[in-house]
Amino acid sequence: MAFFRKRGNKWEYRISYVDRRSGTTKETSKGGFKTKKEAQIAATEAESKINHFGFSENGNEKIDHYFQKWLETYKKPNVKPITYSLQERNVRLNILPRWRNYRLKDITRTEYQQWINELRDHYSEGTVRRIHSIMSAALTDAVFEFNIFRENPIQKIKIPKDNQNTSKVPYFSKTELGTFLTTVKEPVKNAKYNKSIQYYVLFNLMARTGIRIDEALALRWDDLDEAKKSLTINKTLVYPLNSSPYVSTPKSKQSDRTIKVDNTTMKLLKQQQTNREEIHYLYKNYRRSQDNLIFYQHDGRWLRTNVVRDYFKEICKRANLPVLSPHALRHTHAVHLLEAGVQIKYVSERLGHANMNVTADTYLHVTEKIEDDALSLYENYLQDS
Repeated sequence: MAFFRKRGNKWEYRISYVDRRSGTTKETSKGGFKTKKEAQIAATEAESKINHFGFSENGNEKIDHYFQKWLETYKKPNVKPITYSLQERNVRLNILPRWRNYRLKDITRTEYQQWINELRDHYSEGTVRRIHSIMSAALTDAVFEFNIFRENPIQKIKIPKDNQNTSKVPYFSKTELGTFLTTVKEPVKNAKYNKSIQYYVLFNLMARTGIRIDEALALRWDDLDEAKKSLTINKTLVYPLNSSPYVSTPKSKQSDRTIKVDNTTMKLLKQQQTNREEIHYLYKNYRRSQDNLIFYQHDGRWLRTNVVRDYFKEICKRANLPVLSPHALRHTHAVHLLEAGVQIKYVSERLGHANMNVTADTYLHVTEKIEDDALSLYENYLQDS
């Protein structure tokens, strides 16, 4: 129910309502209206929002304050640290710059859809879906956990899809990969530790096994079984913003795996062991890893993922290749396996995908080629009979 009073030359409304979360009676008010009629119109609109959406005073809460509370209460205690780090980063870099100064009750479906469309001009479909998923989850909790309003205002938002021609994963052809690895091997003049071969070994390992960069940087020598020529992937390196790095469990249950390593990669890893000893002899300030790491920086700690990415891109430029990210080596390995005729089930298990559908969908353009080649073989078989 709304009440009105005149304060000086201005009118004010005051609305009493029952907060659904606490069951207590609360009030909200607003003044500064020139006439009682203006105050009545504004009060009617406010009551309508309270009745329809269930806005309490938290409906006036700024988005940045709400997200800080939401992340701390519902995300940080309930998800893996690496997942929380990624979600917090998306909120900070993508959501808050656009919505920071909005109140929760100011978000409209139309304006939000326009923002999603704008994001698609800069990000892939998958990235935009991840951003939207975080925003939608936060507003769903505003409904069911915080009781701020009755329904999520950004339900049924449409994410513009990728065109088929732009959905191909980035990877190197066999020739491009050879050029890239040859360029990595070439010593850089005046580089501080130019006798080290660890980047050459690291990028070879990723290209010939398909392991992720954070899986590779977490590897220890006891993860390598020389007798069985296998590598156990059971951890991942997490480098959160403004915090110390740490080792976590793999991305998913399927990511915890043991894979075979080819002879060339085994030889390179043995060379890495020998080269480490040479590096410690040549550079007195190069410390040993206390964690028995395969790859580490000069102070003995984990290599920084952002440093590895920057160096990777620098190699691409030096080799006159498309500037990709280290993750392209994972795609490269998968594509080369499929093109070589390896069964998709094996590729899926080697990469640690949740199921074969993930592999098939990711490398659709390759699997389509395999199907076409298979049909050609079948046609030739029938013609020869």
